[in-house]
Amino acid sequence: MTIINATQYLKQLLSSSELNRIGKFTGFCQRLRDIQPARLLPALLSGLGCDKVDGIAGLHRHFNALQLHDTDQIAYKPFHNQLRKQGFPLFMRALVERAIALRLKECLPDAHGLAGFEQVLLQDGSSFALHPQLAEHFPGRFNKHSPAAVECHMTMSLLDQSPISMSITADTESERKHLPAANSLNNKLLLADAGYISREYFADVTKAKGSYLVRGSQNLNPKVQAAYRQDGREMPKLLGKKLKDIDRRSCRAEVLDLDVSSGKYKYRLIRRWFAEEKRFCIWMTNLPRERWPAEKVMALYRCRWQIELLFKELKSHNRLKAFATRQKAIAEGLIWASLLALLVKRRLALTLIGSAELSML
Repeated sequence: MTIINATQYLKQLLSSSELNRIGKFTGFCQRLRDIQPARLLPALLSGLGCDKVDGIAGLHRHFNALQLHDTDQIAYKPFHNQLRKQGFPLFMRALVERAIALRLKECLPDAHGLAGFEQVLLQDGSSFALHPQLAEHFPGRFNKHSPAAVECHMTMSLLDQSPISMSITADTESERKHLPAANSLNNKLLLADAGYISREYFADVTKAKGSYLVRGSQNLNPKVQAAYRQDGREMPKLLGKKLKDIDRRSCRAEVLDLDVSSGKYKYRLIRRWFAEEKRFCIWMTNLPRERWPAEKVMALYRCRWQIELLFKELKSHNRLKAFATRQKAIAEGLIWASLLALLVKRRLALTLIGSAELSML
C-alpha cells in the first residue's frame, strides 16, 4: 500500500482498531486492560524517539505523563509486566512490518544516473550489546567485551530513504543469510560492504538480470582476464597475473578496471590506490563498463553511506543504550520499538523536507 499524505500515514499506523487487532493476534494484549496498544504505542514512539528517556522506569514515567486523566495512570510493576510478555516483541515487529508496508510517496529525485534501476538497495548490519545474562539467547561474537549481543540486519531503499526489510538475530549469525533473494533483484542494484561477499550469490544476481556493487576484501586474489586504465586504455601486460602480484612497483596506475576470474566465477573488479593511506581499495561489480566507467562506479558506492547514517541515527538518537534489561522479551521488543520510532521519524521528515541531495561524505 502506498500512502502519499503523512497525516494519513499516521492515522493508518496508529489506528486504535488495527493496533488492538495486532495486539490480540500476537498475544501481546488478549484483553483490553489499562495498558492498551493504542495508548502504549505513542508513548513508546515519543519516548524512544527523543533524548530524554533513560531506562524502563523513564519510559513508564513518560507513559503516565501522556495520559489525559490521572485515573489512566498505572503503577510501574504492571507496566513492566506488560513489556515482559512474549507477545511484546512479536507485536512491535508486526508494527515495523506494517510501517514499512504503509509507504509514503518516494520523494528522492533521481541522482547519480540511477533512473535505469527499478530500485537501489543498501544492505548492512549493526550489533548492539545486551545484558550479559542474555548470552544464552543472543551470544555475542566477542565473549570478553560483549558476551550478549544482537545483530540488526537491514535492507534499505535508497529511493525512499527508509528500511524495507529488517530482522534481529544473535550477533554470531552470518550476515550473508539476510541478503535479498538473488532472484528478486531483477533490474535492481544492490550495494553492500565486504562482509557480504559471496561469488555464488553474485552469479545468481547476474543470472536474474540484477546488478551489484560490493566493497572487496583485501584477501581477494583473482586472475586477471582483461585490464584497463582509468582512461580506458588496455594494459595487456597484466593479463594472466594474480591481483596481489600487481603491486605499485609493477604498475603505477592509480586506478585499475579489471575483468577477473576466481574458479568458475567471473566478475568486474576495480582497484584504486590511496596514496595518503598507502593502501588499495577494491570494488566488485557486474555493472557494464560502457555505461559505468570506473570513476562513476566508485562515486556510486558512496551512496551506501546512507545506511551507515541510518544506523548511526538508530544508535545515537533512539535511546537503545539506556535499556540494560535481563528480560529477553523486553530487550527484543524495545529494539523493534526503537526501529519503529526511527522509521516513523524518517518517513515524516521526508515529507517535510521534500527532495534533498544525497549525502555521500
